[in-house]
Amino acid sequence: MTAVSDITFADLRRLLERVGYRHEHFDRGEIFHLSKDRELYYRSYRDRDYVLARDIVKTRSFLDDWGQLDAADFDAFLESTTKPA
Repeated sequence: MTAVSDITFADLRRLLERVGYRHEHFDRGEIFHLSKDRELYYRSYRDRDYVLARDIVKTRSFLDDWGQLDAADFDAFLESTTKPA
């Protein structure tokens, strides 16, 4: 079974757009462009779909490594959007 997060794709899309990414849906997935060397690819999601945990980890790592959003700020985003159990 694949682990999912408590973050919807709409939440993730809003975060990425806030740091400058442009979203594009294509036949087999989602892409976020910032520049030629700053692109993030995801499987196809609907806004209400919960994002796979591995996609959250990947996003956090890339944004932190690229200096666009540090890990602590990404974690704060996660905490602010996590749905209570």
